[in-house]
Amino acid sequence: MKKNHIVWSNRSGFTLLETIFSIFIVSVILSLLPLLYYWFFSIDRALSVEGDFEWNTFLIQLRKELETADTIFLRPERMYLTKNHSIIKYERFQRNIRRQVDDKGQEIVLQNVRRFSVREEFPMFVIEVEFMNGKTDEARFRSPPIEEGT
Repeated sequence: MKKNHIVWSNRSGFTLLETIFSIFIVSVILSLLPLLYYWFFSIDRALSVEGDFEWNTFLIQLRKELETADTIFLRPERMYLTKNHSIIKYERFQRNIRRQVDDKGQEIVLQNVRRFSVREEFPMFVIEVEFMNGKTDEARFRSPPIEEGT
């Protein structure tokens, strides 16, 4: 009896050129992964408005108050506005920035603040806030007549 053996005579295998090309494709894809990871998380941070919402609300409120203020007194960690014979004070209190009218009561306008500074850069003044998470925000306002505090 004769046994039939099937022998594959197709000699087209995975050539060296194909191997080099496939390694090149894999290395390009792997080199793009960190970049795609960075893009994804930068977009995620840009779309995260919860952290900036309170800061932006504070700035809007302050801008509206500055429009009607008569004068401003600046101290390194405090800001006083005079409006209709009332003195409005913004200062850091514990881990917050509070607003007081004639040193009565308090309204918390910004939370989780590590550092709060106010400085003049004529004709503007700059408010710089460092939050507890290490993030620093800065805002510049054109000011009404400023009276320098001592």
